[in-house]
Amino acid sequence: MPLENNLKRKTRFFQKPWFMWLWLIILPPLGILLLWRQGRFTKFKGIFITLVFTLYFIFPIVAVMATTVPLFQNQKEFLSAFNNEVKVLDLAYSLENTKKEKESITSKLSEDITLVENIDDKGAVQELIMVGQGEGKDILLTMGLLIGTTNTNLSQEEIGQVLKDLRMFDKNYKFQMNETTTEKNNIRYNLKYDQSKGLIFSVSHVN
Repeated sequence: MPLENNLKRKTRFFQKPWFMWLWLIILPPLGILLLWRQGRFTKFKGIFITLVFTLYFIFPIVAVMATTVPLFQNQKEFLSAFNNEVKVLDLAYSLENTKKEKESITSKLSEDITLVENIDDKGAVQELIMVGQGEGKDILLTMGLLIGTTNTNLSQEEIGQVLKDLRMFDKNYKFQMNETTTEKNNIRYNLKYDQSKGLIFSVSHVN
């Protein structure tokens, strides 16, 4: 057998085109690395294929990141969680005088407390907003209720800590001039004061 045939190496499987294309589809970063290491294409074609599979790789990631995660998939799911928390806390709360519009559902919890559910075009609840007038304990109870409704695994002590983080127990804190925000388990709680509306407590998912 000639010496050159002994020295001649067979092409290994990871050097073959099918292996490169397979990884371009399964895991583009690895496929792109193989693309340039194999050197099968001109520089222009290599750049073009790299751009195509880079977009193929990052587009689903960007799409997921851009999607707003709802608090509840629909109002029925929210009502179930709300009523369960009302039962746990032994409160006499119920959503009354409900008014449904295209992008929101407005209900009265009491004479001084209004609850707004901001919904998307699929009916998912994206945000809860409580508007409270006056300085009664019902406002504090409602805030605790909504924290428990949107974070069902929290203990009463942890719910109280969220309220503390919002400065609800700080008598010297001037809500008229400031805004407080805290996050717990990917849920954002925001509290601010509006001269005409009163205390505004909002709950949304952290994306």
